Amino acid sequence: MTPQERQWLETLLEVRAPWQVQGFKWSDGSRQLSVQVGTATESAGPFWAPRKPAAGGQRLHWAHLPMAGRRCEVVLTLREGQPLPDAPWAGEHELPFSHALSRLVLDLMLDGATMSQLCRMLDLPLSDLWKYKFRLDHGSARPPQARDAREARETARPAAPMPVPPPVAARPIELAPAQPRVADDDEAIPPEDAPVWLALLTGRQTLEVRALGLKLLLSKLTREAATHRDADLHRQASRGLYRYFVRSQPLLASEIAQLRTADAAARAALQASLSRAMAGEDDEVPDVSDPLWQALLSGDCDIEVRTLSLRLLLTKLRQQARGLQDDELRMLKLVELHRFFARHRAVLRHELEQLRRWPLN
Repeated sequence: MTPQERQWLETLLEVRAPWQVQGFKWSDGSRQLSVQVGTATESAGPFWAPRKPAAGGQRLHWAHLPMAGRRCEVVLTLREGQPLPDAPWAGEHELPFSHALSRLVLDLMLDGATMSQLCRMLDLPLSDLWKYKFRLDHGSARPPQARDAREARETARPAAPMPVPPPVAARPIELAPAQPRVADDDEAIPPEDAPVWLALLTGRQTLEVRALGLKLLLSKLTREAATHRDADLHRQASRGLYRYFVRSQPLLASEIAQLRTADAAARAALQASLSRAMAGEDDEVPDVSDPLWQALLSGDCDIEVRTLSLRLLLTKLRQQARGLQDDELRMLKLVELHRFFARHRAVLRHELEQLRRWPLN
């Protein structure tokens, strides 16, 4: 390998010190480029020569983004105690893809690509794709960060510590009594029966909370709501939350403004759903961004399911979603559920009709 070839490969793969490209090999039969990466202190013999890692070390393989129309494989020799590099060309110990390829696969999945489409587009074995998806579904794989987020983290500088303000003597806060509001008041609270209260209680509606009292109350109510699935208890707790906002209205201007925005968006979605129903678009599947898919996945939208395959899929996806903490992985479950409805909408008319009426329930 010439110095120019090493520089070319290191530039394309973004290999930086202390790591360096030590060799590469073309395979005409499998149309694959294999690139050997190691530290500068290691000897770099011929790539094809038998090479074993040092005692206690490892030799790791990851599929990487295609290069020059060929599949690309990165081979890393890791010494004992040496951490994995946080680089696009590297990956995790038990995953088949590098971080860059994992990010691409996840983005395509979120866009609705199927496993067979990914195999054809990226020329990847189906077994490796299933292995990667299985670990994502069960939360044992960390979803790769987007490139801009990683670069922002690497270049961020630690901020100077903020000065601690002197303690202020606490004084009692007098809450203003609830006052009747007119419909066109800019500070009006959404009505008691607005769906936004139940969404706030169950965690489907996020809120930037500045008032400490509301923060403590929301933490208590959401924790209690997560321990049971009784609809009557949920409605009772949401009414209590509404009354708290009415009593503390002068202190919650920011939170009320956010609720009004969410309530207006929910009403607009309801109006759009009614318009589609009146236009006779019975075969249209709601867009994957519609909140009803999240409600169906979480169980907040309880519909009568007559199709056995959908019942089995819902059970599986709900179990997987409960163990996922990452928003992108939960979105992947929504894409999978939406794709099933879009593919089988001819036999899911009964379920689709209930989904279109869901905001009315």
